Amino acid sequence: MPYLKTTWFGVFLYDDDIIEKKLFPKDADEIASRMYALQHGEILDEERAFAPYQPVVDDARLKTLGTLGTVKRMHIIPEDFGYGKDLFRDACLKLAQKIIGEEQQDRTKRIAEAVDAFEDLLKVNNILLERLRSWYSYFSPEALESEEHFAERLQTLSIGEGALDVAEHKNLTNLAALLTTLSRAREELESYIHAVVEEMAPNVSAIVGHGIAARLIAQAGSITRLAVLPAGTVQVLGAERALFRHLKDGAPPPKHGILFQHEMVNRAPKNKRGKIARLLATKVAIAAKADAFTKNFIAEELKKEIERRYAEIMA
Repeated sequence: MPYLKTTWFGVFLYDDDIIEKKLFPKDADEIASRMYALQHGEILDEERAFAPYQPVVDDARLKTLGTLGTVKRMHIIPEDFGYGKDLFRDACLKLAQKIIGEEQQDRTKRIAEAVDAFEDLLKVNNILLERLRSWYSYFSPEALESEEHFAERLQTLSIGEGALDVAEHKNLTNLAALLTTLSRAREELESYIHAVVEEMAPNVSAIVGHGIAARLIAQAGSITRLAVLPAGTVQVLGAERALFRHLKDGAPPPKHGILFQHEMVNRAPKNKRGKIARLLATKVAIAAKADAFTKNFIAEELKKEIERRYAEIMA
């Protein structure tokens, strides 16, 4: 019964000598794709071709092709078949790039969830803060701005000695403690978002801020995808519904999407927002290319150009 062995450059059927072989194309991309498939437990077409021989295999991945058992060792040298170390190195590099790309895409999806969670926390925090302000105003006219002030002041607040007074004070204190917890969770989440986006896209985040950068990257799918989008598309990322209404019903085209969150855009007069959004989108597209490909930090230069052009638009 013959044995089956898969190497980085081909699949071999052998006993005392090689009986038959299926060599991979001498192309780094082709070899990398097969290495990737092997890592994910797939059976290659080259391996499947040997199923009629019912070979002995030592990989559970291949048990449907033959018999799972101990395989006789055979030293197969790639150079004997024209496969050199440079090709192996290039294939490994391609494989690493593919794996890193997938990991980055997963991180992009997760950072989008983190940004959504941060905004949810902010909304809940603000609702609870307003409720406590309103409740506290019955006992003191003093306005308390921060969560920390509420937690501290409510500890010494005197409502009364009755059972209902004690219960009311306890509930107020509990809500103030919850507010403090939410505030700390929000701060930690914000720090995490900043750290991830700073590592993923230092140029983009320096130009538009970490939150907007995270949303743009998430909407595009990855920093690499953002880098290849034209500035006009970057400008309206996040405004897909408005764009669909424009295409379907002839409604006015959107002038901005996620970039509206930038203070340069949302604080500008309506008739100038489109130009400013376009300005930011153009620089974001350049910054994304630097983050994805060259890895050069060019944000300071781009920010100066933005400030100069912004002053011209607003003049």
